[in-house]
Amino acid sequence: MKRLCLLVVAGMALAACSSVPTSGPIEQGPAVAVAGQDQFIRVIARPPAPGMSQEDLVRGFQEASASADGAYAVARQYLTGKAAALWDPGSGVAVYDNGGLTYAAKGSAVEVQGNLLGSIDATGQYTVANPGTKLDDVYEVTKVDGEWRLSSVPTGLVLGPGDIDRGFRAFDLYYFTRDFGALVPAAITIPVSGAGMATQLVRALLAGPTSWIAPSVRTGFPEGTRLALDSVPVVDGVAQVALSSEVLEADDATRKVLSAQLAWTLRQVPSIGSFRITVGGQPVAVPGQSAIQSVSSWNAYDPDQAGKGAIAVNDRGLVSVTADDKLQALGQVKPPIVSPAIDFGATQIAGLSLDRRTLWTAKYGGAQRAVKRYSGAELSRPSWDSAGEIWVVDRGSGLELIKSGVAGHIAVSGLPAGVRDADLLAVSISRDGTRAGLLIRRGTRVEPMVARVERSADAIGVSDPIRIESVLTDAIDLAWSDSGTLAVLGTTGAASLQVAYIAVGTARVSSVSVPDGAVSIATAPSMSTLIGAGGSLYRSVGNTWTSVGTAIDPAYPG
Repeated sequence: MKRLCLLVVAGMALAACSSVPTSGPIEQGPAVAVAGQDQFIRVIARPPAPGMSQEDLVRGFQEASASADGAYAVARQYLTGKAAALWDPGSGVAVYDNGGLTYAAKGSAVEVQGNLLGSIDATGQYTVANPGTKLDDVYEVTKVDGEWRLSSVPTGLVLGPGDIDRGFRAFDLYYFTRDFGALVPAAITIPVSGAGMATQLVRALLAGPTSWIAPSVRTGFPEGTRLALDSVPVVDGVAQVALSSEVLEADDATRKVLSAQLAWTLRQVPSIGSFRITVGGQPVAVPGQSAIQSVSSWNAYDPDQAGKGAIAVNDRGLVSVTADDKLQALGQVKPPIVSPAIDFGATQIAGLSLDRRTLWTAKYGGAQRAVKRYSGAELSRPSWDSAGEIWVVDRGSGLELIKSGVAGHIAVSGLPAGVRDADLLAVSISRDGTRAGLLIRRGTRVEPMVARVERSADAIGVSDPIRIESVLTDAIDLAWSDSGTLAVLGTTGAASLQVAYIAVGTARVSSVSVPDGAVSIATAPSMSTLIGAGGSLYRSVGNTWTSVGTAIDPAYPG
């Protein structure tokens, strides 16, 4: 049992991340606090006790390292002076699973083993570990004034899910697409510390995006911009952002962009209603804004603007799904299509032939003659990106991109060992176009992963697919619920089929059971999730489902 005292400290909620449903048995990883929570649990660590065994010393050190108070002052009491000086708790976190750790003293060392759930690097980027990954650390011990002390410890922290839940918070840092057209959230997981959330968030924002998303995004802050005072005090709800002189190099358009980044990042702290940017004590002029900007000033850049209505397919052809759960005929595309996808402007539709071997496009609305764009072996449901391009998986060969009406193969670089392009089963592109949700077959499992989409003037690449959860054993379909949440229709072991809502980059997974026979999913920001099951269409109402009518293959724009 942990030798820790837990003190519940009432206060304002200090964090936010993409909102997801919270019911259902799929529950993974550290339950990092989300928006709307009114309190956090502060860990009060205990110093080493006289006569501790080698194993107890290591346990005590790990437990004390869950408290960041005083720069981990109590945890350092378990170390020799030299080890305390060398230990860098900010270098990262290894997160072990709920099964806990085993400890074995071997001479002057204690070997610690367990299962690794994930890791958090120095920038706050959370990486999900592959199932079965082991944690195997060695702690060196020595006697100091007759008591055991640690002379060598692993770099960083070793914490359990409960420690992460109590002491860390998940936030999004906001950057822009390469063309500055849309905001992109980059999730980080950071410790609750005395520095203050506003300070930590602005400091992290200025440091730049995490390594995985960096090639797909950019920042408006000129290179070298930093906090002038390394602190962002919040006075009467106004965050005082004092920056170095480099920010003065930004032109008017860029000042708008960087202001939007600050607004969307700082609005996650409930105590902050506005912010002021200064250099040398003087306000930085931003066109169209006063010296004090509301965190709501830049809603035009909302990455989760409400989606438009959905469509589906039944014996009348394409149908729209009305707000009052009616199916309204749109007309039959000729030749008829299934698995439709709507572009974001709701002007075009892509879909598959009845044998799912040919991709067609047509104008949205009414009876339309379709144009053939691609033929293959077995096609997944197509996905539109914000540039009006169509993505589809040709199962057995890989990812195809239809750009300006012309199809081209897109090789995915950095696939896991043993996985080929031919193992891709489905794709869904995020609304901002920077990430591709993928279903990938690995042996007997079908796993959801997210890859980075990199765009340049003359090329598009898809790189570095990463795991976003470790509990699903099979997956059927996927769609982006919002800018940071991927909804996956799948199962865990022998459990019934569910929608798993995965907050990308935080390892937070929640779920809702679905109607029997579910085969397809559609979801969008501020819109109900739709499920196609057994020839019927269902809409989510809270954690229950209501029947809409006879239809299949629901789709929102995207």
